[in-house]
Formats: sequence, structure tokens, C-alpha cells
Amino acid sequence: MPDTVSKTDNFLMAIEKYAEEQRNKLRSEAEEFKAKELNAAEEEGLKEAYVLIQRKMADINNKIASDRSKAESASKKRIFIRRQEIENEVFAKAEKKLMEYTESDKYLSSLSKSAENISKVLMADDVVLYIREKDMKYKDKIQAAFGRACEVKASGEIKIGGINGLSRSMGLIADETLDTRLSMQHEWFCENSGLRISE
Repeated sequence: MPDTVSKTDNFLMAIEKYAEEQRNKLRSEAEEFKAKELNAAEEEGLKEAYVLIQRKMADINNKIASDRSKAESASKKRIFIRRQEIENEVFAKAEKKLMEYTESDKYLSSLSKSAENISKVLMADDVVLYIREKDMKYKDKIQAAFGRACEVKASGEIKIGGINGLSRSMGLIADETLDTRLSMQHEWFCENSGLRISE
């Protein structure tokens, strides 16, 4: 009988040993599976974090580009407004100087010269010379400088001075006004003043 007990004990010990090995194997596999899953989850988490970081970086870069663009646009607008202010100041001063010139003794000589120039262009019998109301005091001298019959009328459109001639039969206008001469300087000023807005 002791032999039977010993065999049974050996059998039970073998089963226990086998069970222990199986437990250890399962524990090891579980640990290995757990480590593998943790690594996979960690890698997935890192990928998601990388994607999130890239997205955030793209958003930040887009915001920086947008802010820079807005700042550049605002800066250009300020420069454009300032350039316009300078241009307006320059032309206001030029207009003031021209108005002062129309009060000088040289102005009548300039009107006479303008009347002569217009008479060389408008060689018809229906010429009308338009001048400022204020210059109507020079009417006779302007007609004399024109050199032949013409009508001289006041025009509210001439603000600074000079003469604007019209011949309906010829369908021509000869503009010798200071207003037009000053107006024509705007384009020249824009091209040559050096007050440019660069891209």
C-alpha cells in the first residue's frame, strides 16, 4: 500500500508541478501579452500625440501667417493713407502758390500768352474764352491778346485761373487753365515722387 500512496503522491506532485508550470506559462504569456498591448497602446498614443502636435503646429503657423498678412495689409493701408495725405498737402500748397501767382503782376502776362496760344489753335469765328469771374477785369486785354474777335465769359469751373477756349464749329477745346495744368501733375507726381508702396 505504501507503494500506492507513493505513486499517488508522485502523481499528485506531477499534476501539481504541471499545473504550476501551466500557471507560470500562462502568467508569462499574460505578462508578455500585457507588455505587447501596452507597447501597442503606447505607440498608438505616440502616433496620436504626433498627429495632434503636427495639427497644432499647422494651426499656429496658419495663425502666424494670417496675423502677418493682416499686419502687412494694415501697414500698407497706413502707408497708402499717409502717401495720399502727403500728396494732398503738396497739391494744396501748389494750389495756394498758384492762387498767390494769380494775384501778382505776372499773371496778366500769363493770361495774354494763353490767349495768344489759344488763337493759334482755335482759328474759327465762334471762339469763346472762359475765365474766372475774378479775372473778368482783364477781359479787354485778353481779347486784344487773342488778336481777333472772340467772346469772353466767366466760368465757375475755373477755380485757380487761366483760360479755356472753345470753338463749337471746330469741335475743339484749348485748355490753358492753371487748374488743368495742376491736375495733370498728379500722375507725374505719383510716378516721380518716390512715394511708392512696394509689394
